[in-house]
Amino acid sequence: MYSIEYILVQYRNGVKSFMGKFGQKLRYLRKQRGYTLRGLAPLLGIHYTQLNNIEHGTRQPSADLVLKAVEFFGVNADQLIKDNLEITTGKVEHARLDTQALVIGYAMSRLDHDYLAARHCSTWGEAYEQAAQALTRPAQTFKNLRDEFDPFHANARRGWQRPIRLDRQKVLEELKDVSEDALLELVDRILKREDAVTAEAIESLVPVNRVAHNVAERLLTGRLAEEFFLRHTYSLIEVEPANLLDLRQAACGYDFGVRNRAEWAIEVKGIKQAQGNILFTDREWTEARLRQENYWLIVVGNMAAQPLARIIRNPHATLAASSTYRQSIVVEWHATVSVNSQN
Repeated sequence: MYSIEYILVQYRNGVKSFMGKFGQKLRYLRKQRGYTLRGLAPLLGIHYTQLNNIEHGTRQPSADLVLKAVEFFGVNADQLIKDNLEITTGKVEHARLDTQALVIGYAMSRLDHDYLAARHCSTWGEAYEQAAQALTRPAQTFKNLRDEFDPFHANARRGWQRPIRLDRQKVLEELKDVSEDALLELVDRILKREDAVTAEAIESLVPVNRVAHNVAERLLTGRLAEEFFLRHTYSLIEVEPANLLDLRQAACGYDFGVRNRAEWAIEVKGIKQAQGNILFTDREWTEARLRQENYWLIVVGNMAAQPLARIIRNPHATLAASSTYRQSIVVEWHATVSVNSQN
């Protein structure tokens, strides 16, 4: 096994032949973990064009880059040097199983009793045991994970009131706009251990040293804003709470509809202070463009003191918004049809 010290000594002595496969292996790890060239390069302290050249063998990596790659990906040094390209380490497998468990805990919290119904479980204890048997984790693990996600979802449980870790934030960010049907399908395939089918989604959720936005605070502020709106619905938009349609889990581009007003769409956003930034998904922004005056944006601000609400009709025309782009999970549904049969 080559040690870090050996790599550095050989590198300084100009013996670089043993690093011929480094670029291929670096590319393998990058794609396995779901990084783009532009996403990984700054985390390794280089430009993405340099990383591209290293991966294709047209540029020699520095000793510093080798050290960073070993530490960043959590692999042994010899796995980046030997001819064998198989780099499925125990750490990678452990991260995959941990991430699968996080998805299950997230789904339990977000879907609440719909999760129990979909999994044909009569109690939470039964649901924990079902997940434990599938993923070889203690049943208590899934209760703990559900409780960690609870503060960010509209259920009756209070959950754990403590800072949430980056791997949990990553799951919150990537799955928040995934529909209930798609989330349940992912859960079903995880519990059936269809790892080949779920691999791409699971690997994209592993936040290995990835810089993350403060997702947890934003989602918690959003939930508090929704609760404020539900308490003051009539005074804000003159709609009785009983006439609201809760569409927060439908991933349809807005949070609430109104009975007998099918054209109305209500989106609720929260900001911690009296002024701050809000984020629209592409689906939300598209709905705002299409519905114009029928798209109601309710912004609840000053959450840290005395909450105040502002109503913005037609936010697509009213607000000056700019777009950003990032890599994320995209759900696709595939079906086979035949035009030769009416069945």
